[in-house]
Amino acid sequence: MNVSSTERLYLYLEERDRVDPMLDCTRVFGNTNPVEIELGIGKGRYLIDAAQRQPSINYFGVEWAGKYLRIAHDRCLKRSLGNVRLIRADAREFVEFFVPAESVRAYHLYFPDPWPKKRHHKRRLFNDGFVTEVVRTLLPGGLLWLATDHDDYFQVMLEVLDRMHSLRETDLAWEGVRTNYEEKFLARGARINRSVLEKV
Repeated sequence: MNVSSTERLYLYLEERDRVDPMLDCTRVFGNTNPVEIELGIGKGRYLIDAAQRQPSINYFGVEWAGKYLRIAHDRCLKRSLGNVRLIRADAREFVEFFVPAESVRAYHLYFPDPWPKKRHHKRRLFNDGFVTEVVRTLLPGGLLWLATDHDDYFQVMLEVLDRMHSLRETDLAWEGVRTNYEEKFLARGARINRSVLEKV
């Protein structure tokens, strides 16, 4: 990957035909390899590790914070990761408006903002509408990887997932490096809640 290829992706998202804004992953990556998406990549620690370990998988990294995205971008460039594309976007809108049906092998959602104050709960990413879009865009057998240190938010996640009969919990073990947030939470003695779900 180089700077120009990332810039082309930004333009691609902005200039696509408004009638059909869905991503053409084959066009974006130049191959038909499986696609995985991390929503909220922070500085890209997990994404970069995964892309290095699995060069035959294409990765989209979605992040709203520009300063973090620039750090992740520089790190990808230093490692010449041709299987990564970075996008500054709202995660919910990206999944709903840009991701084609049954096109994603896995989603990774690690330590999303829990918006702990009750009046802010409506800002939480994880709700019925979001998970419905995740199910729509996952391939049959596709996976949703979740992690959070926030117990209350995790219970909300489980309640939402319990209503989604297209997803079932698996016993897959965690894979990959710890995110920066996870390192901080573990250093404080926090418990990490995890779940891996499969589309049936």
